[in-house]
Amino acid sequence: MENTGLTPYKELYDSKQPNTLSDSDSYPKPTWMLNKSVFDTTWVMGKTGHSLEGNQNLTQAISFARPISQNELLTDKINQPFLEDIRNSLLYLNTKGKITRAERSADILRTACHLTLHANELQAQKKQNPIRSLMEISFDHVIDYLQSFKVERNDFDKCLNIILERWNSKDEIDWDLLKKSVMLTTRQFESLKDKLVKYLENHQEGFRPELGYIAQYPNACVNEFNIDHDLAPKAKTISNEISKIHSLYTARPSQKHKFRHNVQKLLSSGFTIFDELIEPEKTPLMPVQIALHTLSSALHFVRTYGPSLREYLSSLSKEEKALIDSNGVKKLVENLRGYQRMAFESTPIPSPLNDLNITSWHHNSELELYKNDFSDGIPVAVAVRIYIAAIWILIASFSAARTTSLLTLRRSCFVQSPIDGLFDLILRIPKTTERWELEEVHRPIPDVVYDYGLEFAAFVCDIEERRGLVTSDKESYLFTRSLNSRSLTASTYRNETNQHQKVLSRDSLDDCLDTFFDWIESPLTNGKRWYARTHQFRRFFAVLYFNLTDGEGLDELSWFLGHANLDQTFHYAEVAPTDEWIEEAELTIARIGASLNKHINADDDISAIVDKARKTSNISTVIEPLVQKLISEHKEKYKQEVRFCKIDGKEVFFYFSGNKGD
Repeated sequence: MENTGLTPYKELYDSKQPNTLSDSDSYPKPTWMLNKSVFDTTWVMGKTGHSLEGNQNLTQAISFARPISQNELLTDKINQPFLEDIRNSLLYLNTKGKITRAERSADILRTACHLTLHANELQAQKKQNPIRSLMEISFDHVIDYLQSFKVERNDFDKCLNIILERWNSKDEIDWDLLKKSVMLTTRQFESLKDKLVKYLENHQEGFRPELGYIAQYPNACVNEFNIDHDLAPKAKTISNEISKIHSLYTARPSQKHKFRHNVQKLLSSGFTIFDELIEPEKTPLMPVQIALHTLSSALHFVRTYGPSLREYLSSLSKEEKALIDSNGVKKLVENLRGYQRMAFESTPIPSPLNDLNITSWHHNSELELYKNDFSDGIPVAVAVRIYIAAIWILIASFSAARTTSLLTLRRSCFVQSPIDGLFDLILRIPKTTERWELEEVHRPIPDVVYDYGLEFAAFVCDIEERRGLVTSDKESYLFTRSLNSRSLTASTYRNETNQHQKVLSRDSLDDCLDTFFDWIESPLTNGKRWYARTHQFRRFFAVLYFNLTDGEGLDELSWFLGHANLDQTFHYAEVAPTDEWIEEAELTIARIGASLNKHINADDDISAIVDKARKTSNISTVIEPLVQKLISEHKEKYKQEVRFCKIDGKEVFFYFSGNKGD
């Protein structure tokens, strides 16, 4: 394809019929693009998991007007050839199936511009001419760009001291002034800024975010920022950057001025250029007692308060409407808060809600809305936030779904099978397909989750109906932005909003979850509290299922987790020694060993460990921890890891893998 002699726009066409082409011909427009023309300098794109039909609110825009040199944008006339090559690269990658989702195109564009800007800043430091094409980017530029993700300790200490001397909060920091104190490129300073913010939020109370909910305790799920370790770049970040830069090399056939560097071949991993990288950490596993306490509390909330909370908000809305109708709509804007206060005072609170101690309908300030002390009562918005978290936790715990899957749930997602009468959740799973739209799949759920889910869906409908926002359940999201605190008390006569067509932001969801864990007084661990996130409920489901099936239900678990195939599940289990599966495999070996009459399918070393433990005692509570101890000693002595695989697609076989030597 590189040798057709045609322009990048035309090489997909038949070279024998060039007369049918015009200068405006281009690669096909991606299915996720809403623009009429690919030549627009801003592309409007669909979000993964959201249909474009009849809904233009769930889109994202990506602009090509990005800086690539001092006082220059990619879209400037002087950079037109550069723009054409990058745009054609994205279209080519989409046409060839190398990328299938809008977010990946946006990521590649950002990296291409960041790389070029970094290279041009290096050129300026050397008083050399700016780069005007992909071809002019050297391999040294690529290496230096990747190395810019590492933060030097001297730069970190210098800027940290300046911040602590001059400013008392994150909002006060003058980052432009701070950048002038160090001789760094934009990319280098962004890396430094990221590390500084994480350190300050972790170690300096005054620099923590002022907006949003502030948890009562440190998060047991998050490791504290360690200067001696965390200034290194993340291995995953470097791997992703290498992959995106390599995409430019893959797209060479579409480029007039071709990118020259096969970076994936030249840089097999980040360790080629870094002595130290931060390896990915496995998702922390919630202790069983905390996970069960969380699940029990969520069930208690939705069962005890859910129906009454819906009834109460409906009564508040009716009383508010009666007050507005009796006084005239013209006075609505200036008197809305007064009407809501009067409605709250005249509307009885259902007795099942007494324990919530609801003190107001409308919160008087952001401080009241996000306060983390519930001893003197809560406004309605906080009760709703806890309700959102409770439903989210139930669905996440029983479906093992990812955050994207839960955020894209429709209100019609709870269904009952007409065949067997059992209950399903209809959701979209990101990694079961390469399609950006995501197809719908069914997952079984308990009847109580079905019942409480329908009740919550009705609750959301009532909130939207108060504002005249009526849509069908199939077109509406379960976790919609109409659940936000401002929407709960917004004017009923301002219907121009589209909040009901958008899903909750992840920050709002995190606020809901953090509020819930503090409200239920989740048990502390060494002075810290587990403020769990969706993936931790997903992992707890996987670990629990793995243990309850003695490791024999991997086919079903793979299907439930939404892996594209069983190999992906075994990538969890067999390839990544940091993954949770290895830990659970060791526990499974110990449990089988403690069952004296149960045979274990394992290699000679593991079988010998089990035999040794069984000869020591015939009491299961003694054997199980002894097997774990012997496995740990073997791993330490021989530098091996426990792995497992399936035999003939059925039985699980455990074995040690790695170097064995004294």
